[in-house]
Amino acid sequence: MARKRSSIKGEEWTGSEESVPYTPYRGTFLLLLGVCALGVVAAGFLLWYVPTKGLGNIHPALPYVIGAIVLGVGVFILSGALVIALAIVRGKDITPSSRYRGLLVKVFLPIMVLVGGLLKIPRIKIEKAFVDLNNRMVRAMIRKGRRFSPEKILILMPHCIQWDDCKIKVTKDVKNCVGCGRCEIAELVSLSEEYSVKLFVLTGGTVARRRLYEFRPDAVVAVACERDLTSGVQDAYPLPVLAVVNKRPRGYCMDTGVEVQEIRRALEDLLGGKAIAA
Repeated sequence: MARKRSSIKGEEWTGSEESVPYTPYRGTFLLLLGVCALGVVAAGFLLWYVPTKGLGNIHPALPYVIGAIVLGVGVFILSGALVIALAIVRGKDITPSSRYRGLLVKVFLPIMVLVGGLLKIPRIKIEKAFVDLNNRMVRAMIRKGRRFSPEKILILMPHCIQWDDCKIKVTKDVKNCVGCGRCEIAELVSLSEEYSVKLFVLTGGTVARRRLYEFRPDAVVAVACERDLTSGVQDAYPLPVLAVVNKRPRGYCMDTGVEVQEIRRALEDLLGGKAIAA
């Protein structure tokens, strides 16, 4: 696997050179979701059953108290898995999304990646489905009445969206772009001005986290490959992130692109469909 180091100390890119077309693998995601949910519940049952023989000696009611706690957690996990599974099958928004998004991001996803690795399921299949599901959860939150002000929204772009041979430095200031049209940065600058939101071109995940710390946004529109988007959504949680998978005509981390209309759609969703005069 080819490896390209970042210019930021302590970072390195470990993605492969191959380009993979974007298609959410919902069937694979659904299978792993069910396996992981049942596995977590089974593990909880064992954690209750095994100590039961000793807990009863401490107090006769203690095994039942622990059992009730395990049952409650199990019901919550299974109900969350059921709601998410129904949303995947029916292709509709997930409600109440704010409750189950954390369950998906912090519990199911790490376990699914682990189980997927053991079953030799390509990780990118899980990541593609996760990105799609996360976006539908965030949009469900928006449709329930959540709105954001433009000054509290960030657009985060990977540096590989810039043409590889370009001599202009846009990672310090995107307005340095001269608008040659070889990449989409000029269009994105115009879009950010149209909606009065901040746009940054970043050199890696460390810089992305720094921007989030500096500006404390209420929502983010992020563009990257599936792996970086997945880790970014996890790092940013509970911050709502609308994730857009980049285009990779030449493979990972070189001359990538983005569908600008997808960015516009994400901004309109977050802002209620209104452009803001600059």
